[in-house]
Parts: sequence; C-alpha cells; structure tokens
Amino acid sequence: MAVTMQQVLAEIDREEPDYPTLARFGADALPHLKLIAGADDPLKASKAAYAATLIGGAGATELLRTAAEHHDPQVRIAVAHGLQNMGSAAPSDLVLKGLGDVDAGVRKRALGTAGMLRRADFGQQVNAMVQHDPAEHLRSAAAVTQKQLMVAP
Repeated sequence: MAVTMQQVLAEIDREEPDYPTLARFGADALPHLKLIAGADDPLKASKAAYAATLIGGAGATELLRTAAEHHDPQVRIAVAHGLQNMGSAAPSDLVLKGLGDVDAGVRKRALGTAGMLRRADFGQQVNAMVQHDPAEHLRSAAAVTQKQLMVAP
C-alpha cells in the first residue's frame, strides 16, 4: 500500500507526531518527508528530518544530507539529534558536520550524538572543540564527550 502525502502530513502536522507510525510508513514516506524537510517551515522540516532517522536507509541519508544544510538551525538540530536513532548506520560525515556547525545548539546536539555513538573518527573534531569552541559551555561538554570517546563501547 502506497503512502500518501496526506497520510504523512496528518502525522507531521500534529503538535507531537506519532513517530512510530511515521517509521512504519517506511521508505514509501521518504519522498514526502524530503519535500517537507526542504520546505521553508522549520517546524515541519525538523519533524520530517527526525522521522527520516527512524526510517533509515539510503533515501533517509539523502534527505538528512539536504536537511543538514537547511537555513534554520532547528532543522539541523533535528538532524544532529536524530542521528542517534540510526546507531551504527548514522553517517559519520553528518555528525562531523553538526560538530562544526555555526549554531551552538546544533554543535551541542552533535556532541551528544558523538558521545552516544562513540566513534574514533569524531575524536579530532571533538578535541578541537575542547580547545577552540567559542562557547565555554560547549568546551566543557566537548571534554565530557572526549572522555566518552576514549571508553570502548
């Protein structure tokens, strides 16, 4: 059964979407979510990006790459946070992009994701944040993440 834009919007338009339902729509929902994520409404776009992280796969990664470039940091935060849902399938380059984002909120969420995923390839960027992030609270948070990256999963 094909998923329609109306079905996807019925969930996205809720104050709090039923993300398990969106995840069950699967890859059939991704073309609709991609349109929503690319639109100018940051609230809907952030919900669409987060939903894509629950679906996963190549189509979701393509959507997330686009959403990670969105002009509104709310959408980029949804990407950085949602990558945790993808676990080992989360693209490292998207986490690294979040760690280097101009917005402190995006960097904070990306640090949380890097700490949860515990991949060595995040180490250099996290180390740089410890030393040079313009936000003192993020330098402290990066130090915590740095320790998490040193612990084997």
